[in-house]
Amino acid sequence: PNNKSLKFYFIQKLCFGIAIDFSFVTENVMTKQIQLDRVKFWIDNGVLFCKVQNSNNGQVIKKDNINDYVKAIAALSCGEYYPLLIDFRDVDNKDTIAQVRLLANNTELKSVILSKSFVVNSAFMQFMLVVLHGIYDPIIPNKVFKNFESAFQYSVEINQIFNAHS
Repeated sequence: PNNKSLKFYFIQKLCFGIAIDFSFVTENVMTKQIQLDRVKFWIDNGVLFCKVQNSNNGQVIKKDNINDYVKAIAALSCGEYYPLLIDFRDVDNKDTIAQVRLLANNTELKSVILSKSFVVNSAFMQFMLVVLHGIYDPIIPNKVFKNFESAFQYSVEINQIFNAHS
């Protein structure tokens, strides 16, 4: 089969037969990954991962694209709730603050995930986001980490707590 038919099959079968069509998506059928331009989503070990790659054109994650990310998350999670771990380590610091704030405060995103963990590339950026840019959310926890393993462990714990009570 050609790439287009594989894409359609993948999206159709991803959520137990629910067809969600993304004409702008590239995905790996075997590992259930969805890539939207320079942002890749996948689920592993009960955690929904989002890897943001650097762009020479400024911000990768923009307000106009959030709905596409929510659709991708919904397609991957198939109605289940997962903690979202967003890896910004490869993104320039100047672009990270605006992108994290956009994701931290988005109401549509809150409806499809358990929590948000942001991994950044420096302690300075971690401080800037936590102290100066107010990403606190009383409904969906937002945490900023410098260490990927700590963010992953936090996300696994959130998922275990949620599943223990559901």
